[in-house]
Amino acid sequence: MTPGETEKIADIGSSQPDLDASTDRYANRFRGKSGEWLLSRQTAAVRKLLKDDQGANVLDVGGGHGQIAAPLLADGHAVTVHASSEAALAQVQRLDHPALTLSSGPLMPLPFAERSFDIVTSFRIMAHIGDWRRFLAELARVARRAVIVDFPIPSGANALEPLLFGLKKRIEGDTRRFDTIRKADARRSLKEAGFPHATEIGQFVLPIVVHRKLGMPGVSSVLEKACGGVGLASALGTPVILRANRADAEPDTVRRRV
Repeated sequence: MTPGETEKIADIGSSQPDLDASTDRYANRFRGKSGEWLLSRQTAAVRKLLKDDQGANVLDVGGGHGQIAAPLLADGHAVTVHASSEAALAQVQRLDHPALTLSSGPLMPLPFAERSFDIVTSFRIMAHIGDWRRFLAELARVARRAVIVDFPIPSGANALEPLLFGLKKRIEGDTRRFDTIRKADARRSLKEAGFPHATEIGQFVLPIVVHRKLGMPGVSSVLEKACGGVGLASALGTPVILRANRADAEPDTVRRRV
């Protein structure tokens, strides 16, 4: 991938908002002890939200990075990863699993019928898709039970984003700008799509770039636990992982907020 191509796909509203996250360069952010720790928190949150959904049929939209597919496959779910192009499947296509299906084509509209999958997930996309409300409506359309997405909120660490962008650029080399989304706005859009029951988990109170720079997962874990203990994670934690359940889903799939 050339520098020009990287710059093009980094634009908010790109036709391939999932391509950047599927590259080897992006995957390198999560190698090493700190990167593994960062990713482990995401995995733990997703597993918590899916703890009652045994053997679900999951569609992961824009999941060519493999960060969601790998643990879900390990947990016994059948996973279809749909990306904007064959190139955007770069990481996940390295997984060798009989319950994994790969698909490519437009993200809006999705090439699937209504209620085709039990659960629909999408990570690393909403901040870059541009029309995220339309995108949520598409995810909701093809989900039978629930939609699970992540997105950055405008408060908390992201309020410092203009000041920290230069530091991130120096550490990560080619970090990209992103949209932030209010939790209330995301919940409202999903409620309008027929998914009114929402559960949210805020991942990090401190800026992720600080954890990467610190390079000490044990210390990072203590700091985040302390922030969570005084309620900062639920109020300011970002990115948020949100699960919304369909109003007419089976009773055991409807959850109260944690």
